[in-house]
Amino acid sequence: MASKSSQVVIIGAGVIGCSIAYHLANLGITSQVIERDSIAARASGKAWAVFAYPPRFFGVEGQLGNDLFSAPPRSIRSFLEIFWIGYHQLSDISLMLKENGSIDIEYSELPWVRVALSETEEKDNRDLLQRMRQEGYFEGKWLEADDLRAAFPHINPNVRGGLLIPYLQVEPYKYTLGLAQVAEKMGALFRQGEVVGFHTKGSKVSSIILASGTEIEADAIVLAVGPWTTRITSSLGKEIPATISLTQCIQINVPQQLPNFGLAFENVAIIPKINGSVILGTTGVPDIKQDCDCRLVTHERAEMLLGTVINFLPSLGDARLVEHRGDLLAWSPTANHLKPLIGRFPEWENVYMATWMGAEGMALSLGVGQCMAGLIADSGHVSTQAKKLIEALSYNMLTIE
Repeated sequence: MASKSSQVVIIGAGVIGCSIAYHLANLGITSQVIERDSIAARASGKAWAVFAYPPRFFGVEGQLGNDLFSAPPRSIRSFLEIFWIGYHQLSDISLMLKENGSIDIEYSELPWVRVALSETEEKDNRDLLQRMRQEGYFEGKWLEADDLRAAFPHINPNVRGGLLIPYLQVEPYKYTLGLAQVAEKMGALFRQGEVVGFHTKGSKVSSIILASGTEIEADAIVLAVGPWTTRITSSLGKEIPATISLTQCIQINVPQQLPNFGLAFENVAIIPKINGSVILGTTGVPDIKQDCDCRLVTHERAEMLLGTVINFLPSLGDARLVEHRGDLLAWSPTANHLKPLIGRFPEWENVYMATWMGAEGMALSLGVGQCMAGLIADSGHVSTQAKKLIEALSYNMLTIE
């Protein structure tokens, strides 16, 4: 088992890196987190921060087209538990962060409705409900069109009903910052710096080198760098590929607070926040990038998104645009993109990875943090449950098609 005085260096202070630092601290192991920008400066501070009801992911199995959000048939079962870890713990984590870090992460339950506007969509949603029940999950239910009209009187007249499932949500920046602050109180160190190289000794990486010339020794190194996975792993002699996509959403203020329902329809999501604002986003539409340039040059897309939402829910016609935001996400490079990658980095004995989270970084954060901390603390001798998850999500397993 790793010594409590071991120096673990985590590269990346997004939600995954901060969760790993927090879970390591819970095990009595301090870490040093290196971030080029600032905590949650990138996608982790701009996400929707929705924790999906895990059985919902049965609905993407077998979808192997151009949609980024896809998975091979019956593949989700091997790592569904990692979603459940976060889903079950989020309420308690919210209270802990408020008590120990004085941060209200704006946790709330968010009933989520997958709205059907066509016969095909109704069939798909009802099929998913039936699949969930066959698997033993009974929290979902079908809402008839009149039920939706009762909550949203001006909803699109073509609505045929929808599948209601229990989601959760937080405010992403506060959630990530809260994990970092509690980890820091327990001994973690956060510092700004850009990693430009590594020193090695035998089968281990002995230190990292910052652009400033500073060298930081490390007993273990965690790469939690998302879209920069390919760039940083290439300097370690084994390039780990990733598909990079740009995700965008807009935040609006509405004259009258919406009912507490998330609505998803035609690759669009409407997410009411407990502070009264609303997030509008697109789902499942890939915007592939060839590099890590995340400049938001597509304001036309924001206007088109708002137009689509107003057509669906005309009561949002008087909404005021607050912010157009977005950033880069890292997905699996293969055709089946819903494949998180966690575990040991090939070639080096003391280097670990946590990447390819795609749009599910928030929902995966607690589960990934817990599994990675256990793997590092126990030098690979983890519990049977964690071992199965890590085996299913290791690089060697995931690159075998």
